Amino acid sequence: MGLGNPDYANTMYLLAKVLSQQGKGKDAEALIRESIRILEEAGLGESPACIQRMKFLSLELVKSKQLAEAENLQRKILHNLELSKGWNSLDTTAAAETLSVTLQNIGNLKESEELLERCLTVRRKILSEDHFEVAGILVHLARLTLLKITSDIKVNNDLSTPHLVKAKQLVNDSIRITEGILNPSRENRKKLNSTFAMEREKIGAIVVLLQALEVVGLLEAARKRIQAPAFDYQHVEQALRRCISLYNEPHTRNVVSKALRQHYLKCLHSLTLIVQHDPDISDAPQMQGLLGESQRIVKLLGEENNTK
Repeated sequence: MGLGNPDYANTMYLLAKVLSQQGKGKDAEALIRESIRILEEAGLGESPACIQRMKFLSLELVKSKQLAEAENLQRKILHNLELSKGWNSLDTTAAAETLSVTLQNIGNLKESEELLERCLTVRRKILSEDHFEVAGILVHLARLTLLKITSDIKVNNDLSTPHLVKAKQLVNDSIRITEGILNPSRENRKKLNSTFAMEREKIGAIVVLLQALEVVGLLEAARKRIQAPAFDYQHVEQALRRCISLYNEPHTRNVVSKALRQHYLKCLHSLTLIVQHDPDISDAPQMQGLLGESQRIVKLLGEENNTK
């Protein structure tokens, strides 16, 4: 076929994915760059296949902390999708969401927020108010608002409280949406016309719920930093309790212990650390039981992983 053949480039892409999973990031990055170059020289630089590979490369760049290059590549992806599909497309909003997270990581909060607000508008229009992808954007906005708190503390502590209130509302809305998906009414079950659709919705909702529960803990930590009054909504104790229940409940345990193991452990670890570093919470009698249950789950997940 020759070294410039798209099929050869596709094999390089598949090998790059394998190497990435083996932890050989530099080798994977080199292969995917070459695969993209071949497609671009063949006039396929704006094809779906090339965009897919650019997305993969951008994730590898983020993993290796090459954020400036990742940002440039993600801007290129978004530009191509804007031209080919327009903004009223879920593919375009997904690319914008990815870019917004990178922008948050490099401190460009203003543009990140603008992209997320635009994504939120489009997804509500295409999907629905209560879709897990809408809830996902709300969580991103809540995290961004927390970053604003850190920024405002350096200037004027009084500016932080409104951001805390906004983040609280955003994360509450995302939890409400995801809990509605995980515990649907009979009417909502009928809307999902296949078992596959129901499973996809459940997995997506759990991912977002875990992210939201982690933000609840971060909110409590931020409240302590700015010495704001306690909120009477989702306390970190309730968040930890809900995280534990996702493992203990039969209809979600299989998902969090297998498909979403890393997401689950990240949330559980984050919440337990926040509890342990806050004497006002950790000293409460019921919290010791929850911390013990968390340690038990981590041990069980480790044992399950070792038996594979």
